[in-house]
Amino acid sequence: MKENEDKYFDFSKEEKDYAIRFLLDAVLRSRTNCNFPSNQEVYDEDVNIYLAHLLFAISTSAYQKMVKKYLVFYPSDLTNLVDTSDDNYIRYFIYKINADNLLVHLGVFQDLRQNRHLEQSLCPRSEDQFKEAARAFYEQAAIYNQRIYRKKTAVGEVLAKLSHNFDQYCTILQVTRKDFFHFANHFKDREFADFMQSVNVYESENCLKEKQDAFLDLYLDWLKDKENLALKERLNRAGEELSRLDPQFQFRRL
Repeated sequence: MKENEDKYFDFSKEEKDYAIRFLLDAVLRSRTNCNFPSNQEVYDEDVNIYLAHLLFAISTSAYQKMVKKYLVFYPSDLTNLVDTSDDNYIRYFIYKINADNLLVHLGVFQDLRQNRHLEQSLCPRSEDQFKEAARAFYEQAAIYNQRIYRKKTAVGEVLAKLSHNFDQYCTILQVTRKDFFHFANHFKDREFADFMQSVNVYESENCLKEKQDAFLDLYLDWLKDKENLALKERLNRAGEELSRLDPQFQFRRL
């Protein structure tokens, strides 16, 4: 067993995909152990992949910093947060990451009932209420995903499956938690530090390419409709963000 564990976490020789494959294998083993095989009711191998990427993401400080300001504890706070934004992309992101947060805390960390905010609440919520909120958040995320792309997407279908079968996937993650914590504990190793550095370089380059593509798409849309003030503001924000990522990119607000 020890030999296998060392093999799994020899990150000095492997890339990010290898880490995700380990987590994907853990999810698949958990499905077998709790008698929820893939594609039993609907095709859901795509959900397995989503869960593996989510488990990897929540282990990174970059992801935690990115979602921190959008995570809320009460549904009313989430509604208020969504209402303050007029951008469907941000609304989609808010619903998605809060649904993901409830899923991993109910399934992997199992600590929501011990949350200090909950302890101080006059009306503590039950696990079923947390699950109900998560299902609703995933459903809303799927709806916003379709509004954004004006069609059904692979991610949107995954979010809908998570909403419809939330209890099942929560149970799967409860079985996966042992493998996850074994994985997460290796973040302290020097090998993993080296691995994460290479991942950060890759993700930074990939992020820059995505921002460049998004800016060009917005610019082309703006050329077709220069009177659209909302589109103009989105283009300005995209340009400023791209300037921060790439000092060589020169941009002046329109």
